Amino acid sequence: MGGPLSYDDVPPPRVWLAFAFLGVWLYLISQILRGYPTAVSGATGLDPYVAFQVLAATSGLGSIMVLSGLVAALWRSNLAAGLSPSGVRGLVLGAAGVGVLVLFEIATILRLLGLEEDALTSLVRAQAVGDVLGTALAFAGLAFLAVGLTHAVGLFRPAREAPPTPKPTAEKQA
Repeated sequence: MGGPLSYDDVPPPRVWLAFAFLGVWLYLISQILRGYPTAVSGATGLDPYVAFQVLAATSGLGSIMVLSGLVAALWRSNLAAGLSPSGVRGLVLGAAGVGVLVLFEIATILRLLGLEEDALTSLVRAQAVGDVLGTALAFAGLAFLAVGLTHAVGLFRPAREAPPTPKPTAEKQA
């Protein structure tokens, strides 16, 4: 296979990083408020269990935003630096992880809206397993994307030896 491809016209991933940043705040605020479901239910007028479920859904949405934003930003960086096989593997793993998280998040939201099906109930019961699997896949993707970026920019290439300096000969001294 040839050398790394370079895409100089790839725009910087600012929007994806902002998306991930907003996801961090959504996740953080949701997790903090999950510790106070009665206060949240009193402020919103929701049943405490429903308030806890809504905060779980917004927390899941925040984690999806963080991971998808970071995967997309690192993918764009890989494209700009020159694509490597590790970067492609990272995109596949990262997208698979975010996809698993989205699947379980949709199940949580549908159950919150009152849809009760056997398959949906099974997915919601396995929410913890889905969160762990999706997060693990997404972080594996991020790791591969980081490795791909280091390969693309040549961060860990062996140092090239400097060419030897020619020693002055008798002809050059005269």
